[in-house]
Amino acid sequence: MLNEKLQWMKTPFAHRGLFNNVDIPENSLPAFEKAVQHGFGMEFDVQMTLDNVLVVFHDDNMKRLTGLDKDIRETYWDEIKDLTLFDTNEKIPTLDQVLETCKTQPLVVEIKTHKNVGGVEKLVYEKLKSYKGHYCVESFNPFIVRWFYKNAPEVVRGQLSCDHKYSNIPNWQKFALKNLMFCKWNHSQFIAYDVESYKSCKPLKKYRKNTAIIFWTVKNQLQLDENKEQFDGYIFDSFIPE
Repeated sequence: MLNEKLQWMKTPFAHRGLFNNVDIPENSLPAFEKAVQHGFGMEFDVQMTLDNVLVVFHDDNMKRLTGLDKDIRETYWDEIKDLTLFDTNEKIPTLDQVLETCKTQPLVVEIKTHKNVGGVEKLVYEKLKSYKGHYCVESFNPFIVRWFYKNAPEVVRGQLSCDHKYSNIPNWQKFALKNLMFCKWNHSQFIAYDVESYKSCKPLKKYRKNTAIIFWTVKNQLQLDENKEQFDGYIFDSFIPE
């Protein structure tokens, strides 16, 4: 349930911007510019290079998008700043560039799982403090969500989850994460759950009474219409919602 302060999360959020991965790559400045033009909020992914540059990039390994077979967290900014995304001239944007491009549109900022929680989160927090629009942070890592509860409680924070069927983690972790067992501990204010697997999560109904539920990633209008009674907001791609 969305409380009064979170009503802005009803805005549809374009997953990695409005992209097509042909001439507009995911998590690229043109994808965010197009989302702004349509009046959508945006969801994007944040990671950090070895020299502490915050970049907006989804995959850990860079091969799919850039051809470089290397973990982005194990690179320096000078090493990757001129790489292009797919067969376009677009480059990996920094968080600063994305925030400037998004203007004041609502944002869902996913912080990708990483070691040594604290450093990335502090830098992201410092960047977001100057953003003029609404924003929230989310992560699959419950410790990242808790960091914001402990160190920046004014920031809206949420737990990302799914059935973890394909996650490369121990079974006990899959069970705990799938069933939202960390959400009270890290004081999640919303839960972002996979629209394809939410029905397998029985505890979600309990949280629905006093916690905002966001679905990801809705892929078409039919899927949106069939599930709209079960969520408070949603993240989408592959279509333009009616």
